[in-house]
Order: sequence, then structure tokens, then C-alpha cells
Amino acid sequence: MLIGSGLLALVAPRAALAQSAPRSGRMFNNIAEEVILEAIRNGRIGSRRPVGSTSVNYACDLMGDIDMAFKPKSASHGEGFLGEIAAFRLNRMLGLSRVPPACSRVIPRATLRLPRETPVVVERDGTVRGAAIYWCPVIRDSRIDQERERTRWQGWLRQRGTLAAADRTRAEEISTLLVFDTLTGNWDRWSGANVPMDAAGRLIYMDNNGGFSEPWGDRMQSSAMHNLRQSQKFSRSVIERARALTDASVRAEMALDGDPAHPVLSPTQLASMLRRRDALIAYVDDLVRRHGADNVLCFG
Repeated sequence: MLIGSGLLALVAPRAALAQSAPRSGRMFNNIAEEVILEAIRNGRIGSRRPVGSTSVNYACDLMGDIDMAFKPKSASHGEGFLGEIAAFRLNRMLGLSRVPPACSRVIPRATLRLPRETPVVVERDGTVRGAAIYWCPVIRDSRIDQERERTRWQGWLRQRGTLAAADRTRAEEISTLLVFDTLTGNWDRWSGANVPMDAAGRLIYMDNNGGFSEPWGDRMQSSAMHNLRQSQKFSRSVIERARALTDASVRAEMALDGDPAHPVLSPTQLASMLRRRDALIAYVDDLVRRHGADNVLCFG
């Protein structure tokens, strides 16, 4: 049953879900990733309600213990929903479990109970294409986008900054978020309340439909690098995985979404992402030359 993101009370998944043994070993919110994907891809929708603010978005109560958000193709945001799926897939390639599982889904217009006048794009066969996204039952504002907090963590992530042991986990989460948003080209992360955390206080990299925008020009590249330069300390494993990304490996991962008629990333989007990756690696390599690998790649 859908409870609603933003609640402060902890809503734990049922034991049967929490104890599921994932074939891949990957988990999200203590639930096997495969279990979540199966539920949001095929689960029967019991009810739905609009929850979007700047984008069209529906909270869908599924017949089971897992619920979903549904971001459809719309007149205002086009196929921006694909950014949610691409972000989830990229998160996997980086060895992360911080983006809510997301997949393509087609839903009949009647199931969504759309009004006559709607920004949602309805296909000729009466269906709506969009992204089904795991509904995080509990999210809270991390406040890391507020000026006082930003000044604090920017100090952690400078080479000359002091980083206490108690702050290392949060520092790594923020540093990796900056890397992640550089790769996706997400321009909307710091516009307000887009960096939530779960009930355990871990950052969740959600709301990724601002990523993979095209055309990607020099001005946008400059803005992305400006955000990245807030950090001079990074996760060694994440940087190594980012360095290993290739056109072929990204295409293969994106194809796992299972909708070959509607690729998650276009060739242009993929080329832009790899261009951002190259700039990321050049920046990190320059820091390593100046400060040493152990000082720059100081998170696991």
C-alpha cells in the first residue's frame, strides 16, 4: 500500500521482501532490485493520484507491498522521463545503489483516468508511455542544498579542508552525487529540495529527469564542471568505473530496460555523456598529479 514520500515515520518493507535473495546481489531499501523491477514493471495499479509539481507525475498504489511513481511522456517535458531510467542504469554501472529502480512501462489511458484536457501524451492505441519508478516510502530533506550546509561540506571536500571520521560517509555521498550529476548532465539538482535522504539518513539520488538534456553545449558543460569543482576528493571505485565506461558498455546496460523500440539514450545523448565523462576524468587526473592519488581518491 502506498504511504507517501516525505513521511517522517519509518515504514519498513515486509520481511518476505527484505529477505529476498537477489540474483544480482543488488538491493535498494533492503529489497532485492529484481523484486522491485518486477513489481513496478508489471504490478497491477489499484489507485493513482497526481503528485507532480514542475513535472507530470503520479503516485500509483500497486497490488502488493511495493508501490511506484509514474512519470509519463508529456507535452511539457517530452521524453524527459527516460532520464530517470538512464540514471538508474548508470547508477548500476558505477556500482551504486542510490537511484530508485526505474523502468519503461506502458499504461492504458483509462487506468490513469486522465481528464479530457491533459498534458500527458496519449499514443494512438490509447496508451501512455513513461517511467515506472520505485516509490520510496520514506524520504526526508537532507538540507545539503542550503547555504550553511553547502559551506560546511564544501570545506570537507577541499584538499586543505578538514574531514572528521564522523562526516566521511556524508562527504562521500555528496562527492559521488557531484560526479553522478556531471555524468548525467543534471542541471536541476540544486534548484531546491532535490537531494533527499531515506529513513536511515542515506542520500537518495532521485528526480533525474533533468539529466541527459540535448542539445548539450559549451555553456552547459561549463556549468556542469563548475558544480563538479566543489569537490577535490572522490571515491576511487566510482572514478575507476566512470573511466571504464564505453559506448558499447553503456548501450548494453541501457538495452536491459527491455524496450528496444524506444531506446533509453539516443546516440547524441550517449556521446554527450561520454564527453562529460572525459572532462570529469581530466579534472580528477589533474588533481591527482597535483595532490597525489591517495589524497584525491580518498573514499573507497
